[in-house]
Amino acid sequence: MDVKLVLFREETEIAIDLIKKFWKEHSNAILNSEEAMADLNQWTKEGHRFYLINNHDRSIGFVHLGSRGCETDWLEDIFILPEYQGKGIGTYTIQLIEDIVKEYSDSLYIEAAARNDKAIRLYHKMGYDCLNTITVRKDFHPDKYEVISQEKIMDMEFEVKKYSD
Repeated sequence: MDVKLVLFREETEIAIDLIKKFWKEHSNAILNSEEAMADLNQWTKEGHRFYLINNHDRSIGFVHLGSRGCETDWLEDIFILPEYQGKGIGTYTIQLIEDIVKEYSDSLYIEAAARNDKAIRLYHKMGYDCLNTITVRKDFHPDKYEVISQEKIMDMEFEVKKYSD
């Protein structure tokens, strides 16, 4: 597989374009260039690493690693253009990230929105099977959400929801 991670240096225009596409795919948000640049500045400051995912010398996505203290590293964000998804590139990219992080840390943490079944299944298949933290949310306007599944954790019922279309 001709996939390489390129540590961000000065590929600002490419990164901004990918960040805008990430937010559009991730939460249907439309960012302007200034907002995308603010993310890029945050994701490249001290304690963060931002890699472009290149396939055949074309940038098709990115990985954002963050440190939340000590030697703990988090795969904060991963994005691959939709036309390149489902081809094993995400799996291979995470393996490349794992190889990097193994050099200086004992663990790699990944968070995913509970509604992102596809990502959770991929992470679990790759061996991410230890629950670390659980984020819970109280919705003040439940009529704005659709329940897509119900899950039981520690004998308690939880709902996985998405915005109603």
